[in-house]
Amino acid sequence: MNTKAYLRFFGELAEKDEIPRDVYDTVVAEIAKDGKMTERVYSLYLQELEKRRMFDTDGAPFDTKNSAKTDGTYVYKHVKNPFWYILHAFWSTVFKLIGYVGAGVVFGVWRVKDRKKLKKIGACITTSNHVGYLDAVLTRRAMGGKKQYIVVAPHNCKYTVGGAILRSATELPLPVNLKGTRSFNDMLDYVAARKAAIHFYPEKSMWIGYRKPRPYKEGAFYYADKLDIPVVPMFYCFKQPKGLRKLLHLPKAVIKIGEPIYADKSLPPRDRKADLAKRAFDSAAAMYERFYGIPLEYADADDASENDLTANPENTIKDER
Repeated sequence: MNTKAYLRFFGELAEKDEIPRDVYDTVVAEIAKDGKMTERVYSLYLQELEKRRMFDTDGAPFDTKNSAKTDGTYVYKHVKNPFWYILHAFWSTVFKLIGYVGAGVVFGVWRVKDRKKLKKIGACITTSNHVGYLDAVLTRRAMGGKKQYIVVAPHNCKYTVGGAILRSATELPLPVNLKGTRSFNDMLDYVAARKAAIHFYPEKSMWIGYRKPRPYKEGAFYYADKLDIPVVPMFYCFKQPKGLRKLLHLPKAVIKIGEPIYADKSLPPRDRKADLAKRAFDSAAAMYERFYGIPLEYADADDASENDLTANPENTIKDER
């Protein structure tokens, strides 16, 4: 963990009033106590956010320099550029391979037993928890060979060589205004027509290693209803690593996939996205509870336990995978 980056990150959050001053003072004091940014301090930070139900707050530093400008000027579709389609086909294939190998090497995922639930499903929206900088390889691995696009924040699609590769492969940056939304909507119509999966992280922010599902934003579910396609909830769980993975401090993940859910057309349109969001979250919560064998409970403000929310908790996992 980069101590300077985290100190700057916490300072910016405090300056913008996105975290209370006492949380800032606490984490800075704990960094000083450890002599650097550590997993213990990071776990304490997430604990404080959980206790205060600040689930939208950013969980880790990110760089917005050279971010994609999704204000209506960003080009999602390149209908008049055949060279782009060649690049797209190439990099999409590369990312399928990266998803397989990366999920195995980084997260220890070589098999996805629940993928049978995706059979015979065409276009769909998939959702998952957002637990790390590289968890997109889990998202890609979960889909197998299915076409997939991943909706991300604009800073993940930078105007750099790496950003250009990601843009041409799978990533769709979120729009920042109404004009950008029109282009984004057109792109999702195009993607759905290709019977691809569109992945959203409905928790909004990334909390590294956080095991519990966090409340979902409704944007993904608005599009599921608008495009009239199912939502497939996914949830990334973690086992205690063993052997070489434990020695190298590498996580051991398991990809769980829930049953597809559909918008309830008997509800008024304004209520459908909230209903879908609730059912998708409930599915993720059920996967969490079955996997870890404990109820989903968030810490209270007066809860002093540090074992409920650590980057690598020693929870007992009851069911066999």
